[in-house]
Amino acid sequence: MANSQLHVLTGPCFEMPLYVGHNGELKTQAADSIPIMFWPDGRWCAPANRYMREAFEKGLSRRNRGGSLAVAAAHLGHFLRFLWARQVDPIDLSDNQFREFIAELRNERCPRDPSRRQRDDTTVIAIGRTCLSFLLSVARHYGDDDFIHPSGRIRAEVHEHRPTTDSDRNKSAGVRRYWHHPAFPNPEPQRKRMPISTASIEQLRAAVGVASKTSHQRTRRHVMLKLFEVTGARRGEIALVKVADIMEAAAMQHPMLRMPTLKKRGGRLRYRMLPISRSDIAFLKQYIEVHRRSVLTRKRHKCVDHGILLINENTGEPLVANTITQEVHLLARKARIEEKACPHMFRHRFLTKLFVALIEQHKLENADVFRRLLLDGETLKRKVSEWTDHTDMASLDRYIDLAFEEVGNFQRVHDLAFMGVTLDSFLGTIDAELEAVRRSEQPALILGRLSESLQALRNDLASVARA
Repeated sequence: MANSQLHVLTGPCFEMPLYVGHNGELKTQAADSIPIMFWPDGRWCAPANRYMREAFEKGLSRRNRGGSLAVAAAHLGHFLRFLWARQVDPIDLSDNQFREFIAELRNERCPRDPSRRQRDDTTVIAIGRTCLSFLLSVARHYGDDDFIHPSGRIRAEVHEHRPTTDSDRNKSAGVRRYWHHPAFPNPEPQRKRMPISTASIEQLRAAVGVASKTSHQRTRRHVMLKLFEVTGARRGEIALVKVADIMEAAAMQHPMLRMPTLKKRGGRLRYRMLPISRSDIAFLKQYIEVHRRSVLTRKRHKCVDHGILLINENTGEPLVANTITQEVHLLARKARIEEKACPHMFRHRFLTKLFVALIEQHKLENADVFRRLLLDGETLKRKVSEWTDHTDMASLDRYIDLAFEEVGNFQRVHDLAFMGVTLDSFLGTIDAELEAVRRSEQPALILGRLSESLQALRNDLASVARA
């Protein structure tokens, strides 16, 4: 088990003991997708599992195959292998040994390409911080306050990052605390990903027809790209979109799509509401009522519909987040896109377009004026927070700057916060249907879908005109 994963996730029906009632009855709570940790020889690792329970009780995310808890477990797996190889109990670890562990993380080479490092320094620091947090849990269990301390056996300390107080834009930012050890490398400069360009999105759409083998696969990929473009959602959130929410939005006078929110603590899934055009809803419904229904009829006719929108054609099961990422990468390779193309770049594009619209709508002169409005205007702050799923307004600074760089190239549209995305997306619908023509789908089906999409777009434009 030298390189194997040292954790498994609890199943969907797993219950965690909570307390014993006065009548002796054991009370439990749902605790699915919690990592269960083992030593490399397969033995139960009590210290690591105690740490995982503490992290679970703090409310770390478990969505999308374990979420933040699974990331912590993967980090901790490196440390457990190091401790096991040296037969060292965590409470007996020395500072010298911790330094050796960090050095091994930095020096490890990629098995397929020994000229490259296995991980960058930013990843090394992240793993090291998780391990220090684990060692603090061990120290608490043994009541050893001097185990991890600036002058203790493990010479680590907690640093604080405080926002500057001379800038209004940082009023909402809190104090961030993090572990530091002298053995940690210097953090690498953060590489900022730019929003995906319109040209690259068009290339991805064009690649769908070349890369897809069936009508279902082709339409599902167009649906996936459309959801990324018009919602700004994360890949794990796209994977959780439900048919029922699409149909509920279709019945609204002003359609609002309920989107899952993954970047919240705790195991309970939360949602936010996003505006979506009638033409986009019509496109999503066509996939639901034709392609998705056909797959479920063939593959799961005896099973209850799980309700997830995007499904695997061969099994009828929901797509997972990693598969969605692989789909985007496959399309990017087929399209021979030179710039980096990943799901999160669609989110950058969505946020930048939203802010361009708000700048035009409020006739804002510069970024500082926008930031003050964002911090002082409760209505605007609440709406932006809901649409973007950001609770810290200061974290949106980069998108504000990008928006002001682009605002000179955008012409005013009737509904600045909405119609730009709607029109771009409708063009994508046209491209998808043209591809269906080239693939010799039934003309009557294509004409029906186009008629429905066009009527939905007319309704969207009419709503804006009346506003």
